[in-house]
Amino acid sequence: MDQGWGVVIGMSIAYAASFLGMIFAYLSYRRRKKEAKQNHEER
Repeated sequence: MDQGWGVVIGMSIAYAASFLGMIFAYLSYRRRKKEAKQNHEER
């Protein structure tokens, strides 16, 4: 049963890291999109 808990904890950590990565990627995408829009308006 100890190995089962290790798998559950490992999968939970992997899921949390993946979720944080998705949030970071979305924020980066949104910031870049806003900057591109500002640069386009300045021209």
